[in-house]
Amino acid sequence: MFQLYLVFIILFLIPICYLVINEIVKLLFENRLFKSLIPLDRSQKLTKEQVLSLAKIYIRKKHWLSCILMLEFYAKIDKSNLGEYYNSIGFCYQLINSNILAKDYYDQARASSPSNILFLKNLAKVYWLCNDLQASLSTYEQILELDPQNKIALQNIDKLIKKTKEVL
Repeated sequence: MFQLYLVFIILFLIPICYLVINEIVKLLFENRLFKSLIPLDRSQKLTKEQVLSLAKIYIRKKHWLSCILMLEFYAKIDKSNLGEYYNSIGFCYQLINSNILAKDYYDQARASSPSNILFLKNLAKVYWLCNDLQASLSTYEQILELDPQNKIALQNIDKLIKKTKEVL
């Protein structure tokens, strides 16, 4: 009986240990990446990939303000990647339920790269969250013009048409 009890305890603890070790490895990797990306010398400039990796770490740790400030700083410095920076800032605002600010940044991202489907998809989603169904519908239609096989746009257009008919 005691051996059966030990077997059940071990079988229960193995998945828990795996999950804990997995999270510890993620934290160690993120901390190492974080320390390597923070430039010690003020003259060093991070690349776009490094900035976006650092933003992902800030987002995972829920350091919204640090992420937004860093991305806005690099958006002023690196004008060639404005769309990606504005899209990430919009994502931060969306995660903290500031959908109006998210909409503004997604709109700026779309203005910098009008044919980027990711920017359009995020903008359409935030329009939907702000109950601007017509703008969301037209944005999903823009996505379909660029990619006629986009499943997310097709599904959401059907949902939006049904929802606008209910409202009317």
